[in-house]
Amino acid sequence: MAWISFPDLKPTYFVKETLFSLASAVGKLLHLDMATINKNRPSYARVKAQVDLLCEFPKHVEMEIFNETTKESRLEKVKIQNLHPELWKNIVNNDKEAKQEQKDISNEKQGTEFTTRRR
Repeated sequence: MAWISFPDLKPTYFVKETLFSLASAVGKLLHLDMATINKNRPSYARVKAQVDLLCEFPKHVEMEIFNETTKESRLEKVKIQNLHPELWKNIVNNDKEAKQEQKDISNEKQGTEFTTRRR
């Protein structure tokens, strides 16, 4: 899980459905902070999302905005910020190291089992 923010978000995007769509670019939205819900902080929206820490964190999301009156669409980029980039890197690195250690232990066990069967 990680707290992420959408800086400089347009006021029209402070809608729960839009925030769910934006958050889906990095994971599953779990929670909106109170300032986002109450629209007390117009500079950015902050959400808590379940994310895959092994994936690279995107810098932005592209949204297609469709105008039903004119039948035209346009693309808008929305910035995404990880609120704890160093923590993200540490978790990813620790996870990779843990997986490697687990793999090494598993390989050692397989070697032990093989010699045990051989006797």
